[in-house]
Amino acid sequence: MRNRVFEIVVFLIDYMQGDAGRLSDADDLWSTLESQGYLEDEISSAYSWLLKRFENSPLHFFSSFPTRHFSNRVLTDSERSQLTTEAYGFFLKLLNTSVIDDEQFETIMDRVSVFGPKPVTLDHAKLIASSVLFSELDEYDALSLFDADGDHISFAN
Repeated sequence: MRNRVFEIVVFLIDYMQGDAGRLSDADDLWSTLESQGYLEDEISSAYSWLLKRFENSPLHFFSSFPTRHFSNRVLTDSERSQLTTEAYGFFLKLLNTSVIDDEQFETIMDRVSVFGPKPVTLDHAKLIASSVLFSELDEYDALSLFDADGDHISFAN
């Protein structure tokens, strides 16, 4: 469920960014999300998380999004080789839309560094980011994933 809530959060952030940060059509968004197969409790959890995340600065968050992040840390060659282009782009999108902050980005990169010899795919990137963002998994459980072949991969630090 956590990953589905994360997908909804990203959808809502994209919507708000494209619609000048307004949630004026919340009922329409809710219907759209339900038509895409999301459950009521998943949608509610995503809305609640978003509002709680930005409750200290609602005017700033909902008034306008920055056009770009002010600076990005340059990845080392080793870090860059551990990410597919799509996964890295996804992480940058989360950072640039303030879904994650710089500290969470660094935590995500730490988890990527122990991922293994295969580059992190977009699907794995979503799992890693959601585990950091929602802090529902402990450090070791967050790194227990399935690869594309369905084989279980377990990583320990």
